[in-house]
Amino acid sequence: MTVVFIFCGVPVPSILLRLLSLWCCLCLPLEALADVLRLESGMHSSGTSGYLERFDDAGGRMSVMDVDDASGWQPLPHGLSAGFSLAAIWLRLDLQVPPDARRNWVLSLSNALLDDVQVYLHDGDRWRLIGHSGENLPRALWPVDNRSPAFHLPPLGLDEQRLMVRLQSKNALAVRLDIWEQQAFNDHSRREALLFGIYFGFYLLLICSFAVFWRLTSARDSGLFLIYVITGVFSETLTLGLIQQATGLPVWLSDRLLGVGIIIGLPVGLLLAMRQLELETLYPLAVRRVFRVCSLFAAVMGGWIILGHYGWAMVPTQTIALLAIPCLVLLAIVLCVRGHESARFFLLAFGVFYIGIIMGFMRNLGYLPVNTWTEHASSVGAMWYMALVSLRIVARYHRQRREHERAQGMLLAELAQQHSQRLEQQVMQRTSELREEIGRRERLEQELRNALSLERKVREEQRDFVAMVSHEFRTPLAIISTTAQRLGGTLGRMEQRNLERCQHIRKASQRLMALVDDYLSDERMTATQAEPRLASCDLPSLLGGLQDEFAAGRIQLDYRLAGSDLYCDSGLLRIALRNLLANADRHAPEHEPVWLEVDADGDCVRFRVINGGGAISEEERDRLFQKYFRGQAAQLSPGAGLGLYLVRRIARLLGGNVQQERNDDAERVCFCLTLPLQDGGEG
Repeated sequence: MTVVFIFCGVPVPSILLRLLSLWCCLCLPLEALADVLRLESGMHSSGTSGYLERFDDAGGRMSVMDVDDASGWQPLPHGLSAGFSLAAIWLRLDLQVPPDARRNWVLSLSNALLDDVQVYLHDGDRWRLIGHSGENLPRALWPVDNRSPAFHLPPLGLDEQRLMVRLQSKNALAVRLDIWEQQAFNDHSRREALLFGIYFGFYLLLICSFAVFWRLTSARDSGLFLIYVITGVFSETLTLGLIQQATGLPVWLSDRLLGVGIIIGLPVGLLLAMRQLELETLYPLAVRRVFRVCSLFAAVMGGWIILGHYGWAMVPTQTIALLAIPCLVLLAIVLCVRGHESARFFLLAFGVFYIGIIMGFMRNLGYLPVNTWTEHASSVGAMWYMALVSLRIVARYHRQRREHERAQGMLLAELAQQHSQRLEQQVMQRTSELREEIGRRERLEQELRNALSLERKVREEQRDFVAMVSHEFRTPLAIISTTAQRLGGTLGRMEQRNLERCQHIRKASQRLMALVDDYLSDERMTATQAEPRLASCDLPSLLGGLQDEFAAGRIQLDYRLAGSDLYCDSGLLRIALRNLLANADRHAPEHEPVWLEVDADGDCVRFRVINGGGAISEEERDRLFQKYFRGQAAQLSPGAGLGLYLVRRIARLLGGNVQQERNDDAERVCFCLTLPLQDGGEG
């Protein structure tokens, strides 16, 4: 069963037949014998195809006379196509110049990468070197400023002349020779420069456009294509000799740059071709492996080129490229049969490009002749390929972007719907929770209001109870104390035992009075919004009253203030001082007095209570003013641990401070109460 593929409206067998016909026309050499090239008077240029003879000097040491006399010359039906050769290639051309055509002529060679070119003219009975050019020679020493070697022919004085051209190169020896009339050569050079400007202007526009496109989109295909175009254009400008002509680039650097550019283009071009075939989707593992192997091969060949072995690296590189092309084309045909749209585009764009590349490689390797078709086939194929691939990449990007935007829009709509449903559920749940929270807080608020009302009621009852207890305690205690004092004063000569009993009664009443002051005063100060009752106080009278509450001579007063009035809460001050004195009285030896010193300290009045007794340890010193704390020395004496705590509360309430002073005398203890001198009183 015969299968006919329809490709772009043309059956594939027809395409294959046409390509085969073109191949036959280009590859099958015509029977051509070397003849004499006749330069006519009206001729502007002439090619040398069919007029050249070739001789290979394997050692490269033969002289021009030895080569001319040697046998083994072969006629060339077209230009020279010797591939990569280490031998020196000699070309012989016989010219016939009539007298009317003896004017200025120029011999030009098409290959700009020839390393050494020497042109000899047979002048009578001897050979004369008329020009030396090539990459091994600095551009400034070239006889003609041209991208490729060119030579001015001297005036030809004889009817028949013979030219000998010696060629050597590490690159492919593929070259075409042309003879130009001087003015025609100049016009041709200008036209060639214009065409090169248009040609590379197209590539420059393509590079700039894709650079902007890649910068805006970050598409991987556009980045690969941009790298491939840049390396391809750079390699082609070096191949044409344009960069060398403009910059005078030496051969050792130009060969390395050209080789590295070609090597880089191999894996990049292969990956770009596989991506255009969409092989990453079909065979992802195979694509990765092929790209890694190709990259490794390119790295090895690139290192070989950098080390200076350009010719040895180019042969396997071009061979691998030639082998990859039919493999990709065959795979594209198989995928096209299976209905892959990308394979059809690949055959359309890459097929023409690969044909041009194959023709160029075959020409370089010596399998195709050098003519206009083979010289420009790769350039035409490249322009065709790059134009189609660039359009394909842009179109694919826009299609993928539209699909992505459509999918993203559908996804966003679905997400918005799901989010809306979640929000509705959350709102309903949150509303229910808020209702429960509001109910709970309303119940809590009511409970707090009830508790606050109850607390206020209880506190009011407590305040009334405290006032009642204070009044009821103080009245009988005052009667007991006064009666005991008068009874002790009127006993006279009664028995000592009755006097001691009266003293016991008085001491007991004083302790009860102290307890009442401690508890009831603390209750007062912890009451809500407790404020001191400031008024002018007769300080000597207050201190004298405190002395009378203790045994005669027990409290010694050292009063050093200039005045007698102090603006403060006299009730709180009395409680604070009596607690300090009572504390000192309990811990001082019975035979030693307790000293109360009153003096001024700047804008403050200072009360210092000093008594003898044991020293206070460091551990107890930091806890003296804590509530209910009692030291080791107070364990055997009555008390509740509120005295010093109450003194500190009163001192802070009156804007002062109390502290236990450190001194050098370990047997004496001193507590210092400091109060400010308020307005309305003066110390």
